[in-house]
Amino acid sequence: MAHQDSLKAFLAQYFPAFICAFFLACFSLSATISLVASTYFRGDPGRARYSFLAAVVLGLLLALSHFVMIRGRAWGVWVIVIFYLVCFLTVLSTYGYRPHMAAYVTGLLFPLLGGWLLNSRRHREMRAQLLMLRQMRQAAKTSGRSR
Repeated sequence: MAHQDSLKAFLAQYFPAFICAFFLACFSLSATISLVASTYFRGDPGRARYSFLAAVVLGLLLALSHFVMIRGRAWGVWVIVIFYLVCFLTVLSTYGYRPHMAAYVTGLLFPLLGGWLLNSRRHREMRAQLLMLRQMRQAAKTSGRSR
């Protein structure tokens, strides 16, 4: 019973920060793919196929990095940070093609907000808790083997 209460408390405190960061990464990905497809691949008839493949591959990378972060690995967060940075720089580079200004601004805003949220106190606390849980799992695993 105490485990369920602690899980509820953990989710109540940290789930909003986690899910907002995840959705901002998804929105960053979609805005970046949309702007790249409408600028760099404007005349290419296969741009829908390229956009779909990029969305699938990068979406899987994004989901995997969030899963790794949940499991307490620090490198998962760095993959997400690099993801936000690449999205921001890619959208920034489309300015010369005169993209739609609302799409351009939101394409810049989503990665910035996501990076800001990753650096927030609550998200850092969540990652510290997840790291502590990982260390506790490893300690329990090694003590179970030594018996």
